[in-house]
Amino acid sequence: MFDCVSGSLSDDGISGCILADDMGLGKTLQSITLLYTLLCQGFDDKPMVKKVVIVTPTSLVSNWESEIIKWLKGRVQLLALCESTRADVLSGIESFLKPLSRLQVLIISYETFRMHSSKFERPGSCDLLICDEAHRLKNDQTLTNKALAALPCTRRILLSGTPMQNDLEEFFSMVNFTNPGVLGDASYFRRYYEAPIICGREPTASIEEKKLGSERSAELSSKVNQFILRRTNALLSNHLPPKIVEVVCCKLTPLQTTLYNHFIHSKNVKRLISEEAKQSKILAYITALKKLCNHPKLIYDTIKSNNSGGSGFDDCLRFFPPELFSGRSGSWTGGGGMWVELSGKMHVLARLLGHLRLKTDDRIVLVSNYTQTLDLFAQLCRERRYPYVRLDGATSISKRQKLVNQFNDLSRDEFVFLLSSKAGGCGLNLVGGNRLVLFDPDWNPANDKQAAARVWRDGQKKRVYIYRFLSTGTIEEKVYQRQMSKEGLQKVIQQEQTDNKMQGSSLSTEDLRDLFTFHEQVRSEIHENLKCSRCNKDGNSLLDGNGFGLAATELSSKLSVQDYIDIGGFGEISGCLQKMNNSHRQIGKPSEEDLGSWGHHCDPSTVPDTILQSSAGDEVSFVFTNQVDGKLVPVESMARSACHQPNGIAASANRDEGPGKQPFLGKNLKIMGSNLKNSPLKCPTRSRTASPNCLQGLKKTSPSLDRHPQTKRLHVASDMSDDDFV
Repeated sequence: MFDCVSGSLSDDGISGCILADDMGLGKTLQSITLLYTLLCQGFDDKPMVKKVVIVTPTSLVSNWESEIIKWLKGRVQLLALCESTRADVLSGIESFLKPLSRLQVLIISYETFRMHSSKFERPGSCDLLICDEAHRLKNDQTLTNKALAALPCTRRILLSGTPMQNDLEEFFSMVNFTNPGVLGDASYFRRYYEAPIICGREPTASIEEKKLGSERSAELSSKVNQFILRRTNALLSNHLPPKIVEVVCCKLTPLQTTLYNHFIHSKNVKRLISEEAKQSKILAYITALKKLCNHPKLIYDTIKSNNSGGSGFDDCLRFFPPELFSGRSGSWTGGGGMWVELSGKMHVLARLLGHLRLKTDDRIVLVSNYTQTLDLFAQLCRERRYPYVRLDGATSISKRQKLVNQFNDLSRDEFVFLLSSKAGGCGLNLVGGNRLVLFDPDWNPANDKQAAARVWRDGQKKRVYIYRFLSTGTIEEKVYQRQMSKEGLQKVIQQEQTDNKMQGSSLSTEDLRDLFTFHEQVRSEIHENLKCSRCNKDGNSLLDGNGFGLAATELSSKLSVQDYIDIGGFGEISGCLQKMNNSHRQIGKPSEEDLGSWGHHCDPSTVPDTILQSSAGDEVSFVFTNQVDGKLVPVESMARSACHQPNGIAASANRDEGPGKQPFLGKNLKIMGSNLKNSPLKCPTRSRTASPNCLQGLKKTSPSLDRHPQTKRLHVASDMSDDDFV
């Protein structure tokens, strides 16, 4: 970093750098160290810089201020503009820009800088620019990007744990902002680098195309790694507990299936596919399908609001069970709790929360892209009387850290943190929770990675469980496939090359265009596209009565029971180690995009997670698992203490434990697992073809588990968006 901004590499056109370390590796502290060094010294015994501008999301302005004060203890004069009035902002900027001002560091949000960027056009206004969460600069056409690019400062440091967002062109925008012209102009980059690299990664690419793509990828890596520093979370494995990532495929309910088929076969959607439609209309239809996968209630709201995305759901209110509505007004009431069972994912989540609350002291973070889904989470928590806090775009900046501290306070009886991925996916430390559910996938894999990193970071003491919920055979599986395709591009900046032997995990672009189709009979469309020979060898049929060709790969021949290592001990503590065959066991330590080497589970009882085993029910059709190493010996989960048990629960839990048994979910998790399976929370098996009208209300099958008063929800004023990105 010092070499880049000090001019040592100026002959190569380099005057800035990108610090792309994974989340939790101390990018903030490294930047503070560098800015203090440059403010204090230089090659000619004079400070190299006099004024530093730090641009960051609004929610992180206070965090930067506290970190600088913590580490530098008043050695630099700084000004942080956070939730200030317009008059205070103008006064603060003028004070910082005065030639004889003693202020050395200005911390300002992206939004505020954009609004007042003209004031920074004067020479000497900034000698060092630091942009935090710099993946916001992925689009060089936004007003924010243009305003920062016009700043008369060549020393630029970009901080981002996810520098590769959607494609190489967005990566070029960040590189070109840091060191303009180092990779040529945009058209040259597309022609010389992007096109050959993308073409070479296609499964149908010829040998020549793959060779050219590999050469251009290596050349690009060599150039950008002169000024990009990227280290992964593997460095933290000595200081973090083990974690397991579980991709959970959940079947649609009969109501969801009816609505999904009605939508994709509607005239509007057929017209959309056959004609060139406006991008906004296509996105509205895609959003409608994604919302349906979350819960039919979101479609009901769309129909009622006459939203453009609801045009494919004409005359669909007749499919909803009449018990969901008030007899007099006809408004949505939820049917006394039966609404939970109208969504496959929501039904699994409800059982998962119930088992967690009953049998462990774990806390969980629920993440969604839609505030409507957060509303349903909140309703579920209220009905079951689970303590919860919520952070979304309507939460003021001043309240956000208070909510985080409240959730992380182990002396409080907290349980659920509801999080909007857009509002709180970056920068938050939620180590008070050790389980996190990504309820719906984002098109941009970096957003999901940022959200998942909230719990597996420095300070976490317990085993971490990351759940990705996907609706089986739907657009959600296609979105996740797209994510995995994008994740492979990370190798460009990690100086790695794709292993040709793992090409079975790659997905063609044809697969990604098939958005408006529904594969109702598959256990997992992703798994089908992987053409997994391991599961075929073990006799795990993927389709319900319909076979498909499985291409031979080298994966199954390389794996034996002796090769398997139970990373983190998840298989041992869940009691499923003896049930696992070759397909259930992951191969080595696979990367996030290498799903072919993850554990594959048609039967939830083989998943190395007791809570998911007990919560799966009939809705879970397939699970991918990836156990990730961590050297820190975890603090094992415990049964909730009697003082936090709802009436009747403590007594039943004590009866389950029996004399001499310990309430730990560590070594004794096998015992606890059997109790979970026999607990009243496990819903009886139902026919998957039952009509939605026949669904039984959850009040009958799963009464409220907790009589403890819920945490009061803070009602706060909404604030402005930090950015101008779509």
